[in-house]
Amino acid sequence: MNLDSFFADHWKDIETDRLARYEEMFQWRDGQRSLLGPADLQTGHRVLDVGAGPGFFALGIAGIVGEEGAVDGVDINARFVADANARAAGSDNVNFHLLEDHRLPFAAETFDRAVCKNVLEYVPDVHASLQELRRVLKPGGRLHIIDSDWGFVIVEPWDKETVDRFFQAAAPAFREPYIGRRAAGALVKAGFGEIAVAMMPIVDRDGMGLSVLTNMASYIHTFGTLADAEVEQLMVRAREGLADGSYLFCLPQFLVTGSVS
Repeated sequence: MNLDSFFADHWKDIETDRLARYEEMFQWRDGQRSLLGPADLQTGHRVLDVGAGPGFFALGIAGIVGEEGAVDGVDINARFVADANARAAGSDNVNFHLLEDHRLPFAAETFDRAVCKNVLEYVPDVHASLQELRRVLKPGGRLHIIDSDWGFVIVEPWDKETVDRFFQAAAPAFREPYIGRRAAGALVKAGFGEIAVAMMPIVDRDGMGLSVLTNMASYIHTFGTLADAEVEQLMVRAREGLADGSYLFCLPQFLVTGSVS
């Protein structure tokens, strides 16, 4: 394991149990339309979904742009791409592509919109990725970033100090764990205009956030940044909180858009 490249490597090689969690976590839910509001997706748009994963989000976008539109998804994980294309079988306007060198396999000025959901926290070079996205957007096109900021997490019944220590221990899993607050400035630097920022909290009381915590716990075990016994005790407390009603997981999503002139 190379800690310096773990932020990308752990998306290229995903163990079976984590893959199963992603299958559940990444399901399209109609409430996700609100996350896409600032993208101003319209019928007939051609949209790029960056970091498309198993494809559920791109298929949801396809339902918004309609048969007149088209969606291309890219991901660095070959299993995700294969599964996503299988799910899209029969949809002529949805295709998924393997991304191998972080250069998008599309001509300049191809897309009306690009959506980048929970991806920029993992890319090797945010500025280079944003410039590449700007290249493939048409004049007047819009990039819509949906991303986390791991400095704003709430986990009940843990206290704030515990939450901060837990996510700091998991931080090597991210290239930029605080991309949410930094995305707007990064868009300005990359030459985008008409920057807009909003925030939407993801609030969970039903246990979906436990999958996130479980993933983080596995990273912490890999890194050895907290004792296994302490991490297991924290996970037990979270599961007990779910049982007794005190559990709450909250992760704000920054919604940041920029346009190409």
